[in-house]
Amino acid sequence: MSSVATLTKFDAEDEAVAAAAFLERIDCIVPILRENAAKTERLRRLSDESIAALKGAGVFRAMQPKRWGGLEIHPAAWFEAVVRVGAACPSSGWIAGVVGGHNWHAAMFSEQAQQDLWADGEETLIASSFAPTGGVKRVDGGFHLSGRWKFLSGVDHSGWIVLGGVVPGDGNGAESRNFLVPAEDFKIDQESWRVEGLQGTGSKDVDLDSFVPIHRTQTVEEVYYRREPGRVLNTSPIYQMPWLSMFAYAVGAPAIGAALGAIDAFVEDNRARVSGMTHMAAAQNPNLHVRLAEAATMIKDAHARIPATWNKFYGYASAGEEVPTDARAQCRFEGAYAISQCFEAAMKIFAISGGGVLQADKPFQRYVRDLMGMRNHPFGVYETWAGIYSTTLLGLPLEPPLSRDSMRCLF
Repeated sequence: MSSVATLTKFDAEDEAVAAAAFLERIDCIVPILRENAAKTERLRRLSDESIAALKGAGVFRAMQPKRWGGLEIHPAAWFEAVVRVGAACPSSGWIAGVVGGHNWHAAMFSEQAQQDLWADGEETLIASSFAPTGGVKRVDGGFHLSGRWKFLSGVDHSGWIVLGGVVPGDGNGAESRNFLVPAEDFKIDQESWRVEGLQGTGSKDVDLDSFVPIHRTQTVEEVYYRREPGRVLNTSPIYQMPWLSMFAYAVGAPAIGAALGAIDAFVEDNRARVSGMTHMAAAQNPNLHVRLAEAATMIKDAHARIPATWNKFYGYASAGEEVPTDARAQCRFEGAYAISQCFEAAMKIFAISGGGVLQADKPFQRYVRDLMGMRNHPFGVYETWAGIYSTTLLGLPLEPPLSRDSMRCLF
């Protein structure tokens, strides 16, 4: 049983008002993000105007604790906001979901770590690289990190990063930890992000040779047993959500948004397009009708799972209950499956878009390339997560044993 108190009717009404106001602010910045999408891609990072718009709407404070100046937005509204941002600019949606979501993750750390991040009241952006590619050594009072970590989305705009690393064994075997590191302790390789999809995310590499005190770390064991300090320090139901479920939709929601944007771009292009081969209006092509209907339905189904999942999860947490194992397994699969589903939907209509869609100034081809990048993210490989979900569907027990040396025991 969690320590979270049951929400009163007043609390629920207050949350609904806050969520509606947040989504209204998101809708106001959508034109700015859409206007800057091509510029963002050329820069290989979000434009300053887009970052300012996201900050002004409260995107990077949405998941931050109220006691540190955050908003604590209901997760269903939060992921819906990421969808809307992603529909305007997929790279902006990715940064909103991943970087914005890290303020939720940071709320799971110790009180002292949270003070390091938020005590000065400044806007805090946190990039991440959880793959343990750099070296870690135990030293007095903490750990020494050295080497290179890759693919830190939004790192140009971030004052902090969170890195995954494996600490060599001290008699109990190797141990996987996450480490919070301030900007002054790492260097960004500006030439490390030259790609054809998600260009605007600026997912660059960093090098560091730095000390991290133990209070700015998190162990897999804490997450596995749901004993993170932040679960007690921050009492809102959102801080009782499962970590990997939150992260699954932090990357799944931008894909849903990108797919919605792709549909809109496709429809805009094909309202008046005439085939050079048949001289038939594209909008009268029955093959186009079939593919568009299929794609729209696939995306709509993925989108509908956001409120269905996160209202249910929030209900468990609000009642002081843990999210059941089978629900977490389903969520973990569906978050990854949404990315594949949206990519396949975009490819259905890409195949009937005509040669002109390949022109660099066509927004549709950017949506397709960005969805391709999302599909290749490790959390977008739904096949990896099918086993745990199918296990619950078969009625078999599911409780992976703790693996202190990696995150593979979490879902």
